[in-house]
Amino acid sequence: MHAYTEEWPPYNYSERNGELKGIATEALRAACHEAGLHCKIESVPWARAYAWAQSKPNTLVYTTARKPEREQQFIWIGPLLPRSTWVFVRADALKQHGDSRDLKAYRYGVVRGEAAAQDLAAAGVPATAILSDSSNAAVLKLLQGGWVDAMVDTEIGMAWSQRNAGGLELTRLAKLSDEGAYYFALNPKSDPALADKLSAALEQLRKAGSIDEIVRRYTR
Repeated sequence: MHAYTEEWPPYNYSERNGELKGIATEALRAACHEAGLHCKIESVPWARAYAWAQSKPNTLVYTTARKPEREQQFIWIGPLLPRSTWVFVRADALKQHGDSRDLKAYRYGVVRGEAAAQDLAAAGVPATAILSDSSNAAVLKLLQGGWVDAMVDTEIGMAWSQRNAGGLELTRLAKLSDEGAYYFALNPKSDPALADKLSAALEQLRKAGSIDEIVRRYTR
C-alpha cells in the first residue's frame, strides 16, 4: 500500500532528516503493523496527494476531512480524530478592522485543495478573499508577510504553528466548522481485504488506547 500525505504538523510532517512523523503518521504505521501490511509513505503537496489517491488503487491520502461532497471518492478508514476548525486572525489585522467578528472582513490563506476553502465559501467569504498556496508553511508565510489576514486550522495545529512560527501573534476569531472527522481516505478501487484489515487494526488500536497515547505525546 502507498500512502500520501502533506506537511501539516503535528498531524503529519517531515523532520529535517526526512523522517515522516506526526499523530496521523504514527497511527497509520501502527495500524499497518497491527494488520501485517507494508506501507510506503510519501509527503507531497496536498493537491497532488489527493489527486494521486483518487487515481491509484491501494493508495490512501491523509489526514483527510470526511465531508459529504467527498463521500463517494474514497473508502473511509476511521475516524482517526475529531475535526473542529477555527479562523485565526493576525492581531494587527483584527485591530485594523475594529475587532470585527465578520468573517467576510478578512483575507484568507488556505492550502490548495483542502476543505477550508469550501468551509469559508459556505460561511459567505467571497472567492476573491481566499488565496491558495501549496502547504501550511507557505500559508503561514503569507500571514507573516501581510499578504493575508487569517487562516483556518485546528487548535492543535495552530498551537504547534505558533510555537514554531517566530512570534506570529494570532487571535482565535470564530469556529468555522465541526463537520465530520479526520480519516485515512483509501482509493475506492483498492483491494477490499486491505480496507477491512486496516479498519480492523485501527479500531483495535483505538480500543487499546494507543491512538490517545499518540495524541498525548504530540500535545502535552
